[in-house]
Amino acid sequence: MKLSLKYLLVMFVFISVYGTSQTNAQKIKETFSTKSYQLTIDEINLINSSEIHFDSLLYLKAYSQIKLNQLKEASVSISQLQQLNPNYDEAYFLKGLICAKKEKYADAISNFNKVIDVNPNHEKTLYNRALAKGLLEDYKNAIKDLDQCLVVNPNYAMAFYNRGYWHEISENYASAISDYKKAITLDQHYTEAYIALAYVYSQNGDNVNACETLNTAKTEGIEAANDLIHNFCK
Repeated sequence: MKLSLKYLLVMFVFISVYGTSQTNAQKIKETFSTKSYQLTIDEINLINSSEIHFDSLLYLKAYSQIKLNQLKEASVSISQLQQLNPNYDEAYFLKGLICAKKEKYADAISNFNKVIDVNPNHEKTLYNRALAKGLLEDYKNAIKDLDQCLVVNPNYAMAFYNRGYWHEISENYASAISDYKKAITLDQHYTEAYIALAYVYSQNGDNVNACETLNTAKTEGIEAANDLIHNFCK
């Protein structure tokens, strides 16, 4: 079968446009993965809004704006995202983050619930809903959310750290110690986990393990441990 010149030209244009949009989208996702949030926003602003899968790029734009505390701009991006794709459930995750940034934790939880209702294993939403619940002093349910989060991702160091914190606040020190240790195992440069673990040991009168933890932190190059060692470890 002979193909007309017109058909070939149309196909060439389609492939060129599709290929370019895929390249742009991939580049933006790579930029986002490096946590270069302002550059992510700048790159998205340079491309045509009609590009393929632009709803996912708007998500990255809004997320980056939230990370940079550009909350008004993020709200505009979320509105655009929902106009483009009303069924984009993760828009409510973004709305929840904005509410949390504004310390409207009940509203944050309400938005996070809409994501969890559709996807009960949405790792980031479980994690952030746990933070919101904890900040409302609902420690029991904050811990439950982090339990589920860690079922989804057993290597989530920050989830172990935060679960340890809520256990500590709840005076469940054995569980707090276990979680802080796990966070350190997953991230040997986790400054806050070392300090928190040493503090729990110290509060329970175990200065030997407290100082051992701080000395381990020092060997990992964690500068915050130096002053604590000087003040508390003789």
